[in-house]
Amino acid sequence: MHEYIRYFRSDLYKLRHSWFFPVHFIFPVCGAVLMLLYAKISNSKDLNKLAAFLQIIALAYPFVVSVVCQMTAEQEKHAGHSQNMLTLPSRGKAIFSKFTVLISSGLLSTALSTVLFGNLFPLLTGARLPSEFFITVPAVLWSSNLLLYGLHLILAFRFGPNLGISVGVVGSLLSALLQTGLGTGVWYLIPYGLGIRFAESTLTKMFQLPAGSSFELHIGIIFCISATCVMIGIMMLWFFRYSGTSTD
Repeated sequence: MHEYIRYFRSDLYKLRHSWFFPVHFIFPVCGAVLMLLYAKISNSKDLNKLAAFLQIIALAYPFVVSVVCQMTAEQEKHAGHSQNMLTLPSRGKAIFSKFTVLISSGLLSTALSTVLFGNLFPLLTGARLPSEFFITVPAVLWSSNLLLYGLHLILAFRFGPNLGISVGVVGSLLSALLQTGLGTGVWYLIPYGLGIRFAESTLTKMFQLPAGSSFELHIGIIFCISATCVMIGIMMLWFFRYSGTSTD
């Protein structure tokens, strides 16, 4: 445990001189501000404005994950072609430390955006938000995208920015498609469809609106939990065999 904490602190120190932490601040603040402006000028219902905020965060998540994972990988590649990391006594703890830094920063970033939007939204619209909005929304958006961190860490270290960020862009576009009728019956088996669908279901339950298929939602939750555990396992097993080579 002490070794893992040492790796974690080391990763935080190494990333503090990069754009990693500013990106986790800029993206949520800009997203919240833009959606607040939309809420101010739009004539749509307050519920539609809230739904738009959740959709934008869910759509942007895959792309942002690909960017921050790439930053993490590039930092190691520039510091001796990842050899500093590969020569550590415990590779498993080393990669899990980076994974923890990424998901922790993602949770704080999502919470920041939600709190900023949620506190200012009533001032602009007069609508009151339930207290669970500030806890449930970031928790759902964050947890439904955890497996993407494992996937994009592998892509970032092995294939570089071209493929990694491209997959992130495609993932965001795929999220938008899966939110429509095209995703009916398949969204719960595609990682990029989980965040936006879960966010939609969260809002529906929070305001006690007519819900869609509970069967698809339950299957989606089971798939999300299972796929996240499997992806973390794959990430750690892959890193044990990683030699530092990249095809970027």
